[in-house]
Amino acid sequence: MSIRMNNVKQEESVRELAEFTLLFEDNKTKITSWKFAPGTETGWHHHNFDYVTIQKSSGRLKLESESGEIKYIDYANDRTAGYSAPIKHNATNVSDEEVRVIEIEYKV
Repeated sequence: MSIRMNNVKQEESVRELAEFTLLFEDNKTKITSWKFAPGTETGWHHHNFDYVTIQKSSGRLKLESESGEIKYIDYANDRTAGYSAPIKHNATNVSDEEVRVIEIEYKV
C-alpha cells in the first residue's frame, strides 16, 4: 500500500495534489486511478509492494526519488511499466495536459 511520507523536504514548494480514486482493493491487489491536472503531484509516498502502471493519456510526469534522482516519463495511451518495491518518490505532471494512469499494486 502507498502511504504519504512525513519527511517532505522543507525547501520544496507545496503543489496541489493529483486526484485519485480507489477502484478495487482486497488482500492481494490494490487498483487506483490517478488524474494529474497540469502542475499537480502525488506528494511524497512509499510503495511497499511491486506494482504496474497502465498509462491512459499522453503527457509527461517528473519522478523525484528520495535520493534526489529525477526521471521523466513520457506518457502514451495504453503503455505499461512495472516497478519493484520499495520505492519512495513524488510524481508531478510537468506537461500542459491532464495525465491519467491506472496503478495496480500486488500485495503478495
